[in-house]
Amino acid sequence: MTVSASELAQRLGEHAEAVCREYLSNGHRSGNYWMVGDVRNRRGRSMHVRLKAVGGKAAGKWVEYVAARVMLRRRDWAPSYRRSTASTQHNVSAREVS
Repeated sequence: MTVSASELAQRLGEHAEAVCREYLSNGHRSGNYWMVGDVRNRRGRSMHVRLKAVGGKAAGKWVEYVAARVMLRRRDWAPSYRRSTASTQHNVSAREVS
């Protein structure tokens, strides 16, 4: 069975809290968001995931805030990391996946 990227994103968004509990287990729910340190499941509050769609904004969208001083340390950068801003927003969608 083949599933399109947009359908997969929609399904993940419908189960955002369950996905977060499984893969971001060091986080916690805070209102309509799952709060965690980062995508590596570290403790903290720098990353949040929207759990339910609100006002036309999709569930499952996540935002990770990175302090500029942290981004300047070489060891914190993944080899494929090409961003140069202090704030990075990520949203799973067919446009970005394809």
